[in-house]
Amino acid sequence: MENEQDLTRAREALAAVDATRASVADRLVTPWWYHPTLGLLAAAYLVGYTLGDTIVRMMVLIAFFVGLATLASVYRRRTGVWVSGHRAGAATRWAVAMGVSAVVVVVTAMVVHAATGLLWPVWVCAAVLFVGIVALGRRFDARLRSELRSGRVVGS
Repeated sequence: MENEQDLTRAREALAAVDATRASVADRLVTPWWYHPTLGLLAAAYLVGYTLGDTIVRMMVLIAFFVGLATLASVYRRRTGVWVSGHRAGAATRWAVAMGVSAVVVVVTAMVVHAATGLLWPVWVCAAVLFVGIVALGRRFDARLRSELRSGRVVGS
């Protein structure tokens, strides 16, 4: 009899954990403007850093990091949670893909501009960066919510 009660309590506890995970996953819906804003910050950084002088590069870099901190703060305040892209289970692959592709696009823009002096490739790279961040960021979110629901995400 006591074993059955223990088993019932254990099942109830596991059900409560599942409900909590689902609740966190439901709260972790990124606002529609988050990834476009992140993409714009990155694209503005790319353009400013590639085309600017030392002062402009410093200002763009500072603005970029202030923008990132503000986005993270607003997100955390709005959802009540923050999960690092580096500790998000299988969703981490999407965060890494976003970071690696961003670095490749930024370096490409700088190299092409330095070699040719042309402006249009910088703007094309900025557009590619924007679209890539929006697309990969949304894939990261979807995978993260799936991981949270299944209990595979370790923590933030």
